[in-house]
Amino acid sequence: MGPYTFDWMPGEHARVTALLVRDRMRRPLARILFLSIAVVVVLAVALSVLAIAGGDPSLAFPLLPLALVVGALSVTTPALIGRLQAWQIRRVDPNLASPIHHHLTPEGVRIELRTTRVELGWEGMAGVRETPDFFLFHYSPRHAYYLPKRVLPPGEVDEVREYIRAHREDAELAPA
Repeated sequence: MGPYTFDWMPGEHARVTALLVRDRMRRPLARILFLSIAVVVVLAVALSVLAIAGGDPSLAFPLLPLALVVGALSVTTPALIGRLQAWQIRRVDPNLASPIHHHLTPEGVRIELRTTRVELGWEGMAGVRETPDFFLFHYSPRHAYYLPKRVLPPGEVDEVREYIRAHREDAELAPA
């Protein structure tokens, strides 16, 4: 099927990267780290509020802004990493200035860029899944090539979904 041709967009790349980072943050060790940060932030805010209520705001002035910044950074980390990676890859990869072509074949997914050609076999994929905006073809649990649904002709999303399902029964796709 295909080719599905599209121009690389930093915002899309950032959204996919943020999604993959959020997946990593669901792992047990990352959850423990995130919960530890949340507990420290909540305690710092509580201490600041108690200090202000007790009439001694000198403790709150350095502690409260720091707690709020750490809390905000913790929540926005996936999006920040996504944008940073998109910015960085745009600077170093000349392929992104040319169209990207995805082909779904009986053997797998073939991705063609100006100077690069990647073939990922169905059996070699770590997984395939669908999001509201993308089909993700994982070449490892932490990395994936993506096919934006926006490039599919009207009505072809269901055909692509069924084609993937025919080759990967374990794919995480929307119901048929």
